[in-house]
Amino acid sequence: MRRPFKTTPIASVAGAITAACLWAGASASWAQSSPYYIGVAQTFTHESNLLRVRDGQVAPPGSSQSDTISSTALVAGIDQSFGRQRVSGSASLRSNQYADNKEFNSVGYSLNLGLDWETIERLSGRVSVGADRAQRADLRDRLGRFIGGGNDEDVKRFSATGRIGLAGPLSIEAGVNYYDLSYQAPAAAYAEYRQTGGSLGVRYRLGGATSVAVSLRAASIDYPNLLINLPDPRDKRQREDIDLNLVWVPSGNSRLDLTLSQGRTKYDQLSERDFTGATGALVWTWNPGGRLRTNVRLARDTGQTSDLNTTAFSQTTDNLRVAGDYDLTGKIVASASLQVYRRQLDGAGQFVTGLRGSDTGNILTLGLRWSVLRSLTVGCQASYENRGNNSAPQLNDAYSASIASCYGQFTLQ
Repeated sequence: MRRPFKTTPIASVAGAITAACLWAGASASWAQSSPYYIGVAQTFTHESNLLRVRDGQVAPPGSSQSDTISSTALVAGIDQSFGRQRVSGSASLRSNQYADNKEFNSVGYSLNLGLDWETIERLSGRVSVGADRAQRADLRDRLGRFIGGGNDEDVKRFSATGRIGLAGPLSIEAGVNYYDLSYQAPAAAYAEYRQTGGSLGVRYRLGGATSVAVSLRAASIDYPNLLINLPDPRDKRQREDIDLNLVWVPSGNSRLDLTLSQGRTKYDQLSERDFTGATGALVWTWNPGGRLRTNVRLARDTGQTSDLNTTAFSQTTDNLRVAGDYDLTGKIVASASLQVYRRQLDGAGQFVTGLRGSDTGNILTLGLRWSVLRSLTVGCQASYENRGNNSAPQLNDAYSASIASCYGQFTLQ
């Protein structure tokens, strides 16, 4: 059993933030030209359906369906080049306080660090590591029942890519990745998994930034506690794909990234969830100049770590996301995004094998950000999330949630 995480009192976090600000203020003259930054952030969020209570249901006794959360954070980052190399990263430490559901009071963190490297010959690549801890108030057990308190979700990840240039426009690319997800609550152990993967391919530059690549990709996902009523609760999923990737840059304002894959997904025990077929993604980035920046992504994926919080039961997820930023003034930016998805599920919820169905949903987000000063940013964001009923009612129920938040961040750099 995993050792419970001991929550740090908010006073300790506040003290650390205060000390950091005093130190940063004393170093302001140095910070003007520094590649580092450090600061504090405060966010207030109200969620109408914090627990993701399903339509027609009520919150468990002693819990509130809606809540207001205060999140105080210490933030820091780096973006430093030295020679041909570049180090970049960010980190945050957050204290989250819930007005009504106090059992979710917690401390979370996020850490991301990357190294872009290049030699004087034709070798280059990137290495990145990361870790996150977040509170999941909406967490459910394997039978779809609410889990109260102690719902920390921990993520650890690592990736490395490398490429070597061959004669002319040819290059060989290889990569490896690792992803580990675990939960503090024992009732959520069934959803834990570890994924390892790798890829190997050849890329040909057609001219400028336009290129085409063919690669082989494989991944293994281990669910150590997925199954019940079986001598061995472990199941594994193997995924193998052949990828064709095209990057087309017709102009400095537009970029198209297309990936088409043919592959198969196979489970060791739950063969009903096997999948063979085509997947892929199309990403179009268009910045027409001036004030507007847009991004469109259309994808079908079978991966555990796709655009949405998919699960071991998601055979495929089709997803369309349209997003854009518009500069209202030189310091005020408006943003909007719409995400629409469709999931094909098998045997979720009650763990009934042979039961299949699909559901759809959408997420709409609107935001406004104001750079008051070089070191001070404030903003607000509102979003609406909706998931419809599954065609097989035993799999998933419909719900909706509205989220509104406002934040302020002060940094010294």
